[in-house]
Amino acid sequence: MILSDEIYEKLVYGDAKHTSIASLSDDLHRLTITVNGFSKAYSMTGWRLGYTAAPKPIADAIDKIQSHTVSNATTFAQYAAVAALQGDQTFIEDLRAEYDVKRQFMFGRFRAIPNIRVVEPKGAFYFFLYTKQLGLKSTNLCDKLLSRYKVAAVPGVAFGYDDGLRVSYCTTLDVLNEGITRLEQFCREH
Repeated sequence: MILSDEIYEKLVYGDAKHTSIASLSDDLHRLTITVNGFSKAYSMTGWRLGYTAAPKPIADAIDKIQSHTVSNATTFAQYAAVAALQGDQTFIEDLRAEYDVKRQFMFGRFRAIPNIRVVEPKGAFYFFLYTKQLGLKSTNLCDKLLSRYKVAAVPGVAFGYDDGLRVSYCTTLDVLNEGITRLEQFCREH
């Protein structure tokens, strides 16, 4: 079986294109459970409304488990999802374009910072910074960044890599610029 999380399908950049693995062949379609939701592309973070698409036997099993483990989604979130799907979709492109400006800005800044490496992300709204040269494991690094420089990041160990950290660009360019300036100061001092 393949579990395919496609929550960022509408937030890809440059020449990157989203392709659902279930669409590649009939065999893959029969093996794939696709997971998606409204939190990223429709800015409904925290509303906890998502969906799956799966072969009927798997969908039936998911339904049996779900019905005994969680309650129904809130009514307002369900109405919001209907409105999101039926409404004008052009705002998604505006959101994606805004994120892309921030992504390009941050990528340029990160590439100039000593003691870190970065790969340009092609989707979502995060960067993963490789910080091994700083000599700190990710939790320690994030603690120091937050307590001393007021920069919040997620330790890379949460993603299986303890020599890195994840940062989001879901804020204003001014805030991002200040955060990167503080991160750069930290990297130059360590």
